[in-house]
Amino acid sequence: MQRFFLHFAVSLRRHRRLTLLLFLGLTLASGFFAVQSRVDNSLAVWQSNDDPHWLQYQQFVARYHIVDPLIVYLPGIDLLELEDTADALKTQTRAESMQSLAIHPLSGEEAGLFFVFPKAESSPGELATLLTEVEGVLQQQGIPYHLGGVWYLTTLLDQLSATSTQTLFPVVLAILTLGVILLVRNARNVILVLLCGCIPALQITGVMALFGVKLNMILLALPPCTMILGIAHAIHLVSKKPDAAHPDGISLFAEVAPPSLLSGLTIMIGFFSLYFSNYLPIQQLGLWGTVAGALSLGTSLILLGLLFEPAPCRAIPLPQTFVPFMARHRLPLAGLFVALIIPAGMGISHLQTGSLILDFFADTATVRLHYQQIENAGIGLTPFEVDLEHSQLNNAQLRAVFNEFASAHTEVTQVIYTFADGTVIGEASEHGTRLPALLSLTRMEDRPQRATVLLKTVASEPTLALAEALEVLLQQRIGQQPHPYVTGSVPLYCRGQKQLFTSLLTSFATAFVPISLIMGLALRSVHFAILAIIPNILPVFFILALMGWLAIPLSVATVTVASIVFGIVVDDTIHFLHRLQAATKISASTADRLHDTIHYAGPAMVTAAVISGTGFLGFMASPFTPLRHFGLLISGALWLAIFCDMVLLPLLLLSWRRA
Repeated sequence: MQRFFLHFAVSLRRHRRLTLLLFLGLTLASGFFAVQSRVDNSLAVWQSNDDPHWLQYQQFVARYHIVDPLIVYLPGIDLLELEDTADALKTQTRAESMQSLAIHPLSGEEAGLFFVFPKAESSPGELATLLTEVEGVLQQQGIPYHLGGVWYLTTLLDQLSATSTQTLFPVVLAILTLGVILLVRNARNVILVLLCGCIPALQITGVMALFGVKLNMILLALPPCTMILGIAHAIHLVSKKPDAAHPDGISLFAEVAPPSLLSGLTIMIGFFSLYFSNYLPIQQLGLWGTVAGALSLGTSLILLGLLFEPAPCRAIPLPQTFVPFMARHRLPLAGLFVALIIPAGMGISHLQTGSLILDFFADTATVRLHYQQIENAGIGLTPFEVDLEHSQLNNAQLRAVFNEFASAHTEVTQVIYTFADGTVIGEASEHGTRLPALLSLTRMEDRPQRATVLLKTVASEPTLALAEALEVLLQQRIGQQPHPYVTGSVPLYCRGQKQLFTSLLTSFATAFVPISLIMGLALRSVHFAILAIIPNILPVFFILALMGWLAIPLSVATVTVASIVFGIVVDDTIHFLHRLQAATKISASTADRLHDTIHYAGPAMVTAAVISGTGFLGFMASPFTPLRHFGLLISGALWLAIFCDMVLLPLLLLSWRRA
């Protein structure tokens, strides 16, 4: 393998000008498409086209021409102000239609309630424009207001994602640049290392845009993640010093490239394992993460093979007494790891598998205040849609069914019945604010086509449990039918959340087996492959435990951490064991081989882990809470992994009789 990469580097340098021109052309093309990248967190982004629940909801929306409204709650407003505000909203916004109600919420004060309907099939950009127009009118009127609704949340998520796109990459780049400058020192190699990260990050953004893939709150983490991976590949090479066996850049490249190739493959497998999830956003991250891993590996190998020349580097050194210290204190150090496993197991037992959509926003976010104020007033903001097309119950019987459900569940605030002629009748539960109505459901001759059950916002698991409880009740009271009565955007979201825990187990198992096999085959040693797995399983185990102790739930971002971490942290272990194999030819003593390995590969491993781990901390600049969790967890995992590689792995080697 070293001979192949030696010829590879020589060939690249022989055709340096052509290679650079091709690389520049590809980079410019990627940049052209990258600037056209767009953000979209609408409901369709998170659904599989063959999901029967999604297909049913689309048919339901098309049949009844359903458009989710923006809900505007105006506390303390009188009738005159309500009329003035209604006139302003009609004339100064692009709303398709609007309904205004004067209500008396649970607090007892007068209030106004608006349902602002956008045009059907409005794009995310059009919804954002309408939201801006509505807020502008309300601010112009000088009245307090609170907003809510399904597309209100998705629009805010789009805005958060766009903000993250603008801030996340520059912050991560600034952190990485500072770390590379401090530790690499040589100006030429600093630029080379940063190019190994920035170019594949630009490429993956451009490729996704070329294929029409819009960034959502999960995929927007991919460009900075790609940049970190590319820089980590480069650090392993630029941190090496020439010696008698490797006196120049080409021979050093040929020495480091094989373990870099192997570690790149494991990263790609870690990402690709996510493709086997049943949840579309995780599948997309798996597919495009694999492409990103290939781009970061390929770009690094080409640029380093083409341009690398050895130069002095401030790689983090390790003390000469490191291995003797490990040998003398094997039992206490091993006991430390065993002791940590017990609280880690307790943390995993506390791992939460459901999340509240409002948890995507910061605790101080305005949207949280809006939802709290509206729902405290007795108006639920979580809608369940119920298809009553085949119901044969009369209106009194139908009302009794929904009253039975509302009596059993305090989250229900209102039930809104919609008729074929456009008539709408709203009835409140004992926990909700009464809506004014000129008509009574029981006095209507026609049956309603559909009903909307409004509930207070709770986490995804209890929300899905409520939807399933309502479905069971309707199947019993109205009659059995093959397709569900209950549908809507919120149940669809909650079903996706329910699949996350299954995705975690499936993706990790899918990553674990092939990565273990590849390491065993590449290192040509089952014994090395087993040793490599142990110190890399523990960081995953500890990170999941940390999620449990910190009450970080499994979300569309954090559920991917286990598989991605396992693919990434194996990187340092591969470089360690690859060098150890080479050292075996020089010395028969385990301690001598470890000393050679730790002082040859160790500084680059520690340097790469410090720079990469600190780079992932840049995700804390994102306003999107799950992304902050994602960066924090992967950063912690990288530091745990280097600790396990530098402490636990030598302990295992010192204790293994065959080592």
